[in-house]
Amino acid sequence: MEVRHAYCSACDRQVEVVVRPDLPEGQEPTAEDLVCLAHGDSCTGDLCPVFTVPTEEMKRRLEDRR
Repeated sequence: MEVRHAYCSACDRQVEVVVRPDLPEGQEPTAEDLVCLAHGDSCTGDLCPVFTVPTEEMKRRLEDRR
């Protein structure tokens, strides 16, 4: 998995995000192609400020990556 960093305004710090492994090489990922690894750890918001998705959707994405 490719790990990148994104600024999270809820945590006020850089958080690790992973890019979906089947993203075509050279294609820039969109919010739908990323999963925040801080979810469930230091994330306490109802809406992800990085990806503008509900917490439950980010939880599903994280479970799908495991």
